[in-house]
Amino acid sequence: MRIQTALPFAFSHIGQRSINQDALYPAVNVATENTPLFVVCDGMGGADKGEIASQLLCNAVAGYATAMDYPVFDVVHLQSALDLAYSDYHNYLQQHPLVSRMGSTLALLQLHERGVTIAHIGDSRVYQLRAGKIIFQTQDHRQVNDMVEAGIITVTQALTHPWRNRLSRAVVASSDDTDGRAARTTPAITNLTDVQSGDYFFMCSDGVLETIDNNTLEIVLASNIPDQAKMESLKALCDGQTKDNYSGYLIGISYVTHTESARSISTVKNYAD
Repeated sequence: MRIQTALPFAFSHIGQRSINQDALYPAVNVATENTPLFVVCDGMGGADKGEIASQLLCNAVAGYATAMDYPVFDVVHLQSALDLAYSDYHNYLQQHPLVSRMGSTLALLQLHERGVTIAHIGDSRVYQLRAGKIIFQTQDHRQVNDMVEAGIITVTQALTHPWRNRLSRAVVASSDDTDGRAARTTPAITNLTDVQSGDYFFMCSDGVLETIDNNTLEIVLASNIPDQAKMESLKALCDGQTKDNYSGYLIGISYVTHTESARSISTVKNYAD
């Protein structure tokens, strides 16, 4: 299978925060039609130096991919890339003793000959849309979602629960860890083999979700305007309205050769306790 993208478009803005703790790979205005890997990271506001944490994580994943000549990311390769990030976190914490903890979310999309690999930790999201409809989206790693799944609270209760913004999974290290891995977590991985010409993949940090819901995303991406205008429309909906940092990546699919006739999704889940 060969997947050819259109020119990807991205944005990353500070919102109403004092600093932008989001990081993108490739950086805004750097990706091309031949870029095989996209990463969105959101530094944790409750931890120190979220802007450093997100950039270190982005760099570790991208650096691993480059060094290994872009292997298809499976559990082993992803954990190896995360090990690099944990090592970088640990080194930073040792060199900055006033910083006690740092962490970030991760959303990853990789295009390869087998299809598309999506991996995430936390609440940065990845969507796949076709003909103006969402056909796949990642599920946020939030404590309230785990509570809903366990039957402890309802979906309605989760919307206003005091823990609604608390993550159940993130890439986090603290200064009292000996190697930065005590809280090591595992990503959720999804492999998509049904990818078609005209599909869109949209990645974003959770700040985007303050003003853009699924219905709005579908309407904008179904509109008959160029991809850059679609991305500008999404950004405009966030401008002046979103309190958090907001970042997004839009990857349109130009054509696919040897597409599977049926959509196949395999998901690897390994939830950390």
